Amino acid sequence: VGQVWATQYLIGAGRFDITGPAADVNMMGYSMTSQTTAGVHTRQYSRAFIFAEPQPAGKRVVYVSIDACMTSQLVTIRVLEKLAEKYGDLYSANNVVISGIHTHAGPGGYLQYILYTVSALGFVKESFDVLVSGIVESVVLAHEDLQPGRALINEGELLDASINRSPTSYLLNPAEERAKYQHDTDKAMTQLRLQNSMGEDVGGMNFFAVHCTSLPVENKLISSDNKGAAALMMESSHQPATNRSQFVAAFGQANPGDISPNTLGAFCTDTGLPCQKEKSTCNGRSEKCRGRGPGYPDFFSSTHIIAEKQATKAKELFDTATEELEGGIDSRQMWVDMSSYKVHLADGTNVSTCKASIGYSLAAGTTDGPGAFDFTQGTTSSNPFWSAISHLLKKPSKEITECQGKKPILLPTGEMTEPYDWDPAIVSVSLLRVGNLLIAAVPVELTT
Repeated sequence: VGQVWATQYLIGAGRFDITGPAADVNMMGYSMTSQTTAGVHTRQYSRAFIFAEPQPAGKRVVYVSIDACMTSQLVTIRVLEKLAEKYGDLYSANNVVISGIHTHAGPGGYLQYILYTVSALGFVKESFDVLVSGIVESVVLAHEDLQPGRALINEGELLDASINRSPTSYLLNPAEERAKYQHDTDKAMTQLRLQNSMGEDVGGMNFFAVHCTSLPVENKLISSDNKGAAALMMESSHQPATNRSQFVAAFGQANPGDISPNTLGAFCTDTGLPCQKEKSTCNGRSEKCRGRGPGYPDFFSSTHIIAEKQATKAKELFDTATEELEGGIDSRQMWVDMSSYKVHLADGTNVSTCKASIGYSLAAGTTDGPGAFDFTQGTTSSNPFWSAISHLLKKPSKEITECQGKKPILLPTGEMTEPYDWDPAIVSVSLLRVGNLLIAAVPVELTT
């Protein structure tokens, strides 16, 4: 402190509480009606970061990490409407990204599509309102916090905080593809160190791929799980910089598809033996095949251990960061119709995506949160009983059946519109640029 650095950007950071109703509201993530809120383990927050070019007409981008399973189109729309009321066209869908850390321990009912509110028994206004207002307030705090600063970036690997929960599926990738990588999950961690013009630390942004499923479906306490806990650890270890009210540290989600924090592996709850590998079952059923975290059988201990591993590695990268982000700020956003997106393959053929549908394997869940009945992972054939039941809601059309190919359809949600749409068809895809850093925001769980 004392030396004045040459600064590339105006940087602002803000944090605001978004903890929702702590009693009798279904949690978003595992989609189990039995998992309803009954207290608080850790409070949940929205953490917003603004990067702006210093010139009066300079571009700016906003990245918001929320301690929630995900955002929703409706939440984003309302947030942008409220920001427009306050700031005009300064913040819009083009330059604002809202990203959930994917905790499975927060109140649900805030999405506008039926599929995501079924277990919550419909829309929950209290969940929705606190998310919208908290996200807006975090952006307001970041906007009011804008000061000259710089961003340093560092990268490393965290090897013992995640495993692939579907390792046999990963082995079905071509050998030449797998040969490009040392591990069957992405172990890379990216850390930003944000400083003011005097070299004081004002915040940090971390990206690492791991599910926030340290807390299982039996948990009923609202929690930000391992990523939110890591953020709190890092924030508590830093004092606010001069003229700043808080140090803000976000542990954002990366590409967490099939990446589990339950690092001991999956075991049968009745026998204690490892689950059947290919189907993740115990005696042919998925319910008793459960992942174990490093603190097993105490899942709160597991949460703390995985959080501490992320926080420790983040601190190491934070403290040793020397590469400065340089260059302009920019952003792009587009709406993509995923029900019929045309793709030109390398072999010259043209293919298309399909309308959304739930397959039998999705009903089986995962080792982090297994499903019910006799559904199993990797199912490639339908069941006459379940077909008869599902057809009472909607029978898949010939078009969607042919498009989905080998995937047996349990529910053709992309064709279900009563009483309103069950699944989105048109989704938002965004790209933020801060110098030589690109942040891609996509509404999917990318896999390794």
